[in-house]
Amino acid sequence: MVLMDRATPDEAHRGGSADLAVRPVLSRAELESAYELVYQNYRAREYIPANSSGLRLTIFNAFPNTMTFVGVIHGEVIATVSLIPDTPVGLPMDEIYHDEVQALREAGRRLIEVTMLADRRLSVQRSLAMVLALMKLVFDYATLSLKATDLCITVNPHHDRFYHEYLLFTPLGGLRAYPSVSGNPAIARRLDLERVEEECQGRPVLLRRFYEERTPLSLFEQRYHLAAADLRYFFMERTQTLQDSPAYILNRLRDYYPDFNWDGLVAERLSGAKKG
Repeated sequence: MVLMDRATPDEAHRGGSADLAVRPVLSRAELESAYELVYQNYRAREYIPANSSGLRLTIFNAFPNTMTFVGVIHGEVIATVSLIPDTPVGLPMDEIYHDEVQALREAGRRLIEVTMLADRRLSVQRSLAMVLALMKLVFDYATLSLKATDLCITVNPHHDRFYHEYLLFTPLGGLRAYPSVSGNPAIARRLDLERVEEECQGRPVLLRRFYEERTPLSLFEQRYHLAAADLRYFFMERTQTLQDSPAYILNRLRDYYPDFNWDGLVAERLSGAKKG
């Protein structure tokens, strides 16, 4: 179990310690800890109702290009963020910002959504250094590996100033209620990756943070890749995500997991429907 908000004073000051690693998840166990941390963080902020799995994930986490980063200290996941490149069924934020996101697609932009950011330290002040370290990895992966043009995100209005002042995100969509987080308010923001270096001019701290000590591509290649067994474990056994997902999404996922027992899933869905 991930324990919330018990970082040492040294971690609070520097975002970690000499034993801290900030990197992609390397195992199923780490991925599970990341989903658990997001669940506990979201529950503490009343973004989601309680569930029996103790995990927070969505069907977008099943797409193989989704990347989850973690901060790990002494073998424990203390922070996480997920990066979702645009999928054949869209992005999570399409739920309430489809028109805005679709306009970027039609302009030829290559989109990635930043989501599921969580830190065991609920205080923004205490978690700031860690969040910036994770966002540095997000930036390097998006630009160096994926060649994306835009990072998109939905944020609670309370955190909007941080993303604007510290990370240069600009408006994408206005204030709306977000059903996926229990109707809490959200604002859509984007970071134009093709202009961010220009925007950093005159702000040397930001310029150094983004462009100095670029992450080696070899680090991203070490990431844990979901297999059919993971798909069943996280999205059928621990949660009911596959059973609850619409057929058009499942049909897309078939292409990525040809060895998954899709016929068994269909039979289970039909059985559940009959019982209902």
